[in-house]
Amino acid sequence: MSDEQRNLDLTPSEKASASSPDPPRRRWRNWIIMAVFAGALGVILVQALTNARVFFYNVDEAVAERAELGDRTFRLQGTVVDEPVEDGTGALVFTVSFNDVQTTVRHIGEEPTDLFDIGIPIVAEGHWELDAFESQQLLVKHSEAYVADNGERPGVGDGTYEIIDE
Repeated sequence: MSDEQRNLDLTPSEKASASSPDPPRRRWRNWIIMAVFAGALGVILVQALTNARVFFYNVDEAVAERAELGDRTFRLQGTVVDEPVEDGTGALVFTVSFNDVQTTVRHIGEEPTDLFDIGIPIVAEGHWELDAFESQQLLVKHSEAYVADNGERPGVGDGTYEIIDE
């Protein structure tokens, strides 16, 4: 071995260590980005799971569990018993029944369709407010008469939707 090879300095220079692939500042930045991303994903997941948990209760079940339900949002299923009346606040007030138990519904929102009538099953989404069920959305079940009158519409009477006669 020559003298020149023996005197060769193989210690890393400052320049080489400064260009290290993962300096501390970059490492912290990556951890912060991952934490923010994980937090955002967690919030989205919690919102999705919370909003997907809207339960259906028949009128008799909802009345029996009124205290436990509190002001949680749920869907109330029943049959319209009386003619809907608009109160002074613009709400549509009517009574629904299921298994001989009745409750008052105050619907605040879009007007229900012309299918909404006495004896028609409905599903109202909302919560208990004092002595009535406050509804923001109404779903109305249509009858065979609807199919007979609207058979030409896509999805009506062509087997796409099954009509269940009650």
